[in-house]
Amino acid sequence: MFTTYHTHSHFCDGSMAPEDYILSAIRKKFPAIGISSHAPVHFETCWTMKPGKLKQYMQTVLGLKEKYRGQIQVYVGLETDFYPGVVDYRGYPGLDYTIGSVHFIYHAAGQRYMALDGTPEEFQETRDVVFHGEARELVEKYYQLLTDMLYQQAPSILGHLDILKKNNSGNRFFNESESWYRKAVEGVLDAITEQQVIVEVNTGGIARGYTSEMYPSDWILACMRERNIPLVLNSDAHHPDKIDAYYLQAVEKLKSLGYTHQRILLDNIWQDVPL
Repeated sequence: MFTTYHTHSHFCDGSMAPEDYILSAIRKKFPAIGISSHAPVHFETCWTMKPGKLKQYMQTVLGLKEKYRGQIQVYVGLETDFYPGVVDYRGYPGLDYTIGSVHFIYHAAGQRYMALDGTPEEFQETRDVVFHGEARELVEKYYQLLTDMLYQQAPSILGHLDILKKNNSGNRFFNESESWYRKAVEGVLDAITEQQVIVEVNTGGIARGYTSEMYPSDWILACMRERNIPLVLNSDAHHPDKIDAYYLQAVEKLKSLGYTHQRILLDNIWQDVPL
């Protein structure tokens, strides 16, 4: 029973219209799909939805929900960020769920927002400018921001938990096996457990050639399994053809780690279904 609740259309940094994703999901016999866009932020980016587009986005997806009722269940989502002064979209009219992510950090001294998951060069710039070259401090700050978000604005789904590894091929910036890194991740898992948030298993990094494995890493998934943290399989698709990218491999991996179910939004209820 494949679904995805993490999709990006032309309303932000994805390709094609929301309807194209729905039609793709119907062809692939998905029972449900969630349309999510990067929520507007109060500074300029080239990948988030512009504030003036939010109303149109909601109207469009809500209209598609009605148009395809009886063929597929369509849900309206937003991928929201967490930073000083962020708007809390969780109660926005018509919204079914949020995906909470951290994509950048506010550099107070420079009064600007700096990338955490952009290019390797942008990651290095953030490390050097904000953290004076200390990658460990950057990584620990990222996981602290995730923890703060979970306690202050807990989303329905936590997005790509360890996305920092996107630019860490060959342990270029840090080593996941080091005790300090694992401690930082475990702090986030504590917050996830307490706040009862679903964690996505995100295949988008593989689909777009950024990583050779899913977010989160296998060892994190094993820790989540020990804590009975619920997960949902998401593709983070930026094109309709990719809505189930690497799903079969993901299910095989999850089963090898002892998972038997995922949690999906169906019939307006978050419920566990077999993998």
